[in-house]
Amino acid sequence: MRKVIAGVALAAGLAHGAQAQDCARVANLRIAADAITLPTGGAEVTAVTPVQDANGAYCRVMGAIRPVDPAAPSILFQANLPANWNGKALQFGGGGYNGRIPNTTGLETHGLAGTPTPLARGFLTFASDSGHQAQSADDASFALNAEALHNFGYQHVRKTLDAVRQLAAAQYGTAPRRVYFNGGSTGGREGLTAAIRWPEAYDGIITWYPVTSYMGLRLWGALLARAIYDDESAGWIPPTMVQRIAQESIARCDALDGVEDGLVSNPDGCRRGSAAALEALRCRAGETGNPEHCLTETQINRTMRVYHEGYSLPYAFANGARDYRGYNSLEGIAMQIGSQRELTDPPRSGPNAHHVDRAYQFFRYFVNGGRDLDMRQLDVTASGPVRDRILEISALFDATATDLSRFAARGGKIIWLQGNDDPSVSPLENRRNYEAIVARMGREATDRFLRYFQVPGLAHGGGRFSPTWESLAALDAWVEEGKAPDAAVVTDGTSGPTRGRTRPLCPHPTWPRFRGGDANLAASFTCVAD
Repeated sequence: MRKVIAGVALAAGLAHGAQAQDCARVANLRIAADAITLPTGGAEVTAVTPVQDANGAYCRVMGAIRPVDPAAPSILFQANLPANWNGKALQFGGGGYNGRIPNTTGLETHGLAGTPTPLARGFLTFASDSGHQAQSADDASFALNAEALHNFGYQHVRKTLDAVRQLAAAQYGTAPRRVYFNGGSTGGREGLTAAIRWPEAYDGIITWYPVTSYMGLRLWGALLARAIYDDESAGWIPPTMVQRIAQESIARCDALDGVEDGLVSNPDGCRRGSAAALEALRCRAGETGNPEHCLTETQINRTMRVYHEGYSLPYAFANGARDYRGYNSLEGIAMQIGSQRELTDPPRSGPNAHHVDRAYQFFRYFVNGGRDLDMRQLDVTASGPVRDRILEISALFDATATDLSRFAARGGKIIWLQGNDDPSVSPLENRRNYEAIVARMGREATDRFLRYFQVPGLAHGGGRFSPTWESLAALDAWVEEGKAPDAAVVTDGTSGPTRGRTRPLCPHPTWPRFRGGDANLAASFTCVAD
């Protein structure tokens, strides 16, 4: 007979720290629906495997959280229950439109190579597929089902945590005493969502380049489509010109931090010269735009403006923002414009601008009921059903709340990192979101629970500087011992000749300026305000 667990206390008689290779306690476990905070059809363990590998001994548990709607997919999850459990749990976030369970047995996001994984250190690690199954993280067709849409938007985060708490109770006799979340991009949004929606359930969040303004980003992709592809793709910029703009921006701004190291560490200083740099690229009388030579009026006034400056709207998103900030497209990033002028049918990343593809998926399945649409005919500024749906999704998905006082009051901590070179999530948008929290809560109160770092050279998961760091150890020390990560150093994990160089993590609004010495060492830099 299957065991039914309705609360964490039912397994209290089990020995804490029981050997993970003895997995019988969780095999065939069923979890009652009322043990999960949000509505579900209950959950069950579908497979249990004792494992002994480089992470030590643990039980690999696969499970499914059943839906309320019989037409909705289940939430599939994996939890790893270590024999040397330290009483803490780490939830991993996903990416894109999810649809697959992320790796839960490796390092945390941008973890430092050669250090023990969270699982090897004794953390119970777990994650889910966000409530649907897909071969591609670009596939948004799941959104045709309302329960799957809500699960992806935010609910799978808490449902998975609640199910895993029951697993811990069955295996160890107690639920985790600390719960941390770690993720990037979509996973970063999920982490901030956890702190915003369930401050009582999470103790610490590590969020890398989160899609905080989810709705703002999707509309940006739609407006980029109009900028590039209207008027027979008059705004399209060829790849060679995209690379030239990026390379000239780096050459113009690299030394603003005191050393030429291939990184733009002072993007604000660089941005002050962007208008003149763009003007120098403009086609003059008698010239026509071409991949090597210059930019037309349309390329500058439409595509470059949307990319660099963002957009504003005649209405507000869920938390009051009426705009979406642009990108550092004249400060060193390589814009994701696409490799061909013609818009494919349907749009897909590579030939077309990446964000156009993501926006197409969104508007087709989140807004248009699965029906095809022409991105060149979409007007996201107009009133009507499309705007109503935009506002509905913004309320469900956006992680832009500015009052995190409940999370801070119980001792929760957030480490938030954003790359200056990110072409996927706007660093200007995330900085604005952080600054809105400071404006709401005050600098002193914010500093007690949140650190926001902008990282030179970091793109979206990689870049010209790919920071690696023991961020989980830093978060744990902040939560447990009150040691804020104020002197953190990150190591470049890129595969080229700069691999292994170090830089200080500078809390916003500071950035790393060279003060002399070996440019490959963090000690040669100091964090300064512009």
